[in-house]
Amino acid sequence: MANQLETAMTIKKAIDLIDSGDLLIPSIQRRFIWKPKQIEFLFDSIMQGYPINTFMFWDVKDNEVKNQFRFYSFLKRYIEYNGGNNEEVGTVAYKDFKAVIDGQQRLNSLYIGIKGSYAERKYKYHKKVYHKDENDYPTKKLYLDILNPLINDEEKKLYDFQLLINNEHVKENISTTKPFTDEKGNIQYIECFWFEVGKILEFNDINDIVLYLNTENLNIGGFPGKTLMNLYKLINETAIINYYLEQEQDFDKILFEFIRTNMGGTKLTFANLLMSIITASWEKGNSIKGAREELDNIVREIGDIGFVVDEDFILKSCLVLVSNDIRFALKNFSADTVRKIMDEWGIITKCIKESFQLVKSLSFNNQSLRAKNSIIPIIYYLYFSHNYDDINKDNKHQINKQFIKQYLHISLLNKLFGGSSDGFLVKLRNVILENKNNDFPLYSFKELFKGTNRSFHIDDERVNTILRTSYDDLDSFYILSLLFPKFNFDFKNPNIDHLHPKSQFVETNYLSFSDEKKEFYKNHFNSVLNLSLLSEEQNKSKNKSELKGWVETQENTNKGIRNAILIPENMDLSFANFENFIIGREKILMEIIKANTEIIGNN
Repeated sequence: MANQLETAMTIKKAIDLIDSGDLLIPSIQRRFIWKPKQIEFLFDSIMQGYPINTFMFWDVKDNEVKNQFRFYSFLKRYIEYNGGNNEEVGTVAYKDFKAVIDGQQRLNSLYIGIKGSYAERKYKYHKKVYHKDENDYPTKKLYLDILNPLINDEEKKLYDFQLLINNEHVKENISTTKPFTDEKGNIQYIECFWFEVGKILEFNDINDIVLYLNTENLNIGGFPGKTLMNLYKLINETAIINYYLEQEQDFDKILFEFIRTNMGGTKLTFANLLMSIITASWEKGNSIKGAREELDNIVREIGDIGFVVDEDFILKSCLVLVSNDIRFALKNFSADTVRKIMDEWGIITKCIKESFQLVKSLSFNNQSLRAKNSIIPIIYYLYFSHNYDDINKDNKHQINKQFIKQYLHISLLNKLFGGSSDGFLVKLRNVILENKNNDFPLYSFKELFKGTNRSFHIDDERVNTILRTSYDDLDSFYILSLLFPKFNFDFKNPNIDHLHPKSQFVETNYLSFSDEKKEFYKNHFNSVLNLSLLSEEQNKSKNKSELKGWVETQENTNKGIRNAILIPENMDLSFANFENFIIGREKILMEIIKANTEIIGNN
């Protein structure tokens, strides 16, 4: 291992190495994940003379390493919807180069700030669909206000670096104003001069800077001159990139150096480290794609179906399928385990995709499938029953589909996958393996967990509790998602609405009520029994309207409105009849839940 610092290099030198392909990123590294604020803070730290910590590079010379493992170029343009994916560099018969073991995020941030760009979603209130274009993901460049320092900044920043949208602000050679908050919290405006940081590379020496300052009528001896000259020297002349250089050509040794380097702090999550282990073993299989690309693909394909999962979910699913021990631990991702995952990757990913497609066909969506781990037993069942080829055919597996739908409803309503669920998953897996030639073993689940805190039983008392979940409870949205499975979450913004508006439940409206009736109104107005999922447009049209009048208006154009929002037909919807409304609606909602959770027969 390297035991001494190499001669430090300038930021300009590091950028040149990146441009020439002499500095690459090994596949064990995670993607670029830094946010604009982190990039801006890094540049401020450099300008203030703070150390930016030591880097570690690997001197790659061995042809076997170049041929067997994957390396990537630095991210020149970060675009949020691309997820920070780097372009692979073919290193077979490639020149000798250096690979970054520690410091990738900092180096990539320096490159983006000086020569690259950063594009993130431009949030617009109420906008539902964002297109992958310059309007919705505008390109930003790093700028520095060279006219004024920051004043009383809470994070002790002195230099105002900002990633700004190209051409949206006033050009850098024209003075303009910017807001700042004074000590009293008032917003003030001061003059500023935005200088595009990358243009510092266009200056050949200090004389060019002086000429520029004179041309722009900026004070050479004041803050503008000192700031621009300081920036020039720190980028072009001062060697501030201190690094160790590892000469060993053993990839496994490099991997564990990488892990040791990153285990000391919070730079990487444990899942990131596991990903590095997998990537290293995966490369040895000489697959067409690396582990990073394969995982990206499956996550994206599940997203196309309509569900959001991450790499952790995929890795957990893989462990359940191929490993006895399913815990996230380094020892459980041995080379042999990763080899099994690689060998079965095609079938594993098919089972995962078919499971999500099945769940979608059963009227679940990303909102109602809150506990994603609940789908792992379905993946396991398809994998070992070999039903993955035809599970989604309309005329196949009707009983199976009913059992799976009931299993999901029960699991989600009883929160069976809350907290640590590894032990629970193992027990479910054992039952499935014993019944792999039969239908999905929901009844066996019920029998195994009878009387435990993971019970698959839902009785009337439990349903009553579920339906009395408060509007303020995070579970209310999820319960309503299950009760309204046909709500189009992809194209409509869901709003939770009080059917009898909350504004009616005030003391002035209770004056003629008995204490018992008053208590009933207070106990039920804010529960699921008085809630519905409405589209944003519907909710705006209803606003605080009384339920009776709003429904009557809706019925002029939509005869099925009562059925759509699950309220009794032919019932008086006046505020005075609220008790009967709740009793009638409870019957409707209870029937829906019981129909989806009642386990009949021994499967």
